Amino acid sequence: MSIRVVALTVALAALPALARADRGALTLNLGPAITALGARPSQGTGSTTIATGVGGWLGVRYGLSNAVEVSAAAQWEAPADYFHTGVEIGTTTGAVRGTLSERVQRLGALVGVHYVRGYAWRVHLGAEVGWTRETFDRRDLLDVSDPGNVHSFGLGLQQRVVNALVLAPVAGVEWQFADHWSVSVLPRVEFIVGGSSRIGLVVPVGVGYSWYLF
Repeated sequence: MSIRVVALTVALAALPALARADRGALTLNLGPAITALGARPSQGTGSTTIATGVGGWLGVRYGLSNAVEVSAAAQWEAPADYFHTGVEIGTTTGAVRGTLSERVQRLGALVGVHYVRGYAWRVHLGAEVGWTRETFDRRDLLDVSDPGNVHSFGLGLQQRVVNALVLAPVAGVEWQFADHWSVSVLPRVEFIVGGSSRIGLVVPVGVGYSWYLF
């Protein structure tokens, strides 16, 4: 019986430990992020496309307790060009209909709370709130009625900036593969409220380093 107990103890000791997150740990995360979000025209009504983009993610988390972390993050998306068909824009001489071309870039910031369970492998569940800013430039309305003679209507469209509130539930996993070092995948479903209200998915993949303060 004693041999079996010893063997069972050794086997359990070899398994990954399930513990709680570290209280007092300050973690810095940095890495790329992939975004899927509905891209709507910045003016008028017209076609909406599902935009997929790549950007950067910088996050900071602090362990208030062995199960609760507070977080703050900033995100950046690379500029992308979009074309929206069937856009109608009013002018002093009447409405003009065509294809709206524009370059879009998005920035944002979020703060939130995470419930964390695990040690080497950690599961994150949380909620975040923040702000997003979309900048639309290089805007032009194109006449594409004749594919062989695509040209601008010459409306002189100006840059536009749209700010909106973001609400985001979070669910993901983190692996602490060495002392102080970890990698994480923490997807967020972003509910963008205001301006052009939409739902998007952001998947940041980060490398983290932790300082243990107290």
